[in-house]
Amino acid sequence: MTLSLSLLDDHERPFILVFPGGGYRHLAEKEGLPVVKWLHSIGYHAGILYYPIGTIDHLNMIKELEEVFIQLRQQAKKWHILEDKIVALGFSAGGHLASLAGTKITNRANALLLCYPVITFTEPFGHSGSREHFLGSKQPSKHLVESYSIEHLIDEHTPPTFFWHTTDDQSVPIQNTILLANSLARHNIPFEYHVFPSGKHGLGMAKEFPYVERWLSFAEIWLKSIFNE
Repeated sequence: MTLSLSLLDDHERPFILVFPGGGYRHLAEKEGLPVVKWLHSIGYHAGILYYPIGTIDHLNMIKELEEVFIQLRQQAKKWHILEDKIVALGFSAGGHLASLAGTKITNRANALLLCYPVITFTEPFGHSGSREHFLGSKQPSKHLVESYSIEHLIDEHTPPTFFWHTTDDQSVPIQNTILLANSLARHNIPFEYHVFPSGKHGLGMAKEFPYVERWLSFAEIWLKSIFNE
């Protein structure tokens, strides 16, 4: 993994780490730098996590993810980051990895912001491409599948979560975020969930879709509320 920092200035601020999507096959550029620029415009330090794609060692992926968050907190003072205000922001498969940063590691993110995320690897709603690349098998065991399906990983230590989806997403079915909402509710984790009636998968910031683009203002308000700004 490569952590690319993009600090706004030398003032202490919350830090938001962006996980671009791409089905664990590639990293979508429109879900990287344009998002960082938006985060700067609303007053946050930001960065992009360039994570492994293609053939993935899922155990090493979790180990490296843990190391990234340890590094962020160890270097927080040097990088002017508020170490108790670190957010994982992920799109699609990047949303899956960002979710693991709030569930599967010890040094967890303080909040999750997820855009049309891959949540489950289970049938019939799992995104088969992401599952196959991440787990390295077309026919992984039930235990392995559930071990990396976020709805099975939510616990009382999962951080506050914001997420959105479109009902007609043809790549990652909306049942992914429905499963997430149900699991968060069962564990009494605060969350905000927005469902838009229409919009293809991979909209990113959705600049060409004004109705969906509202997620940006919703997310900005949510960030300020959880950080008591």
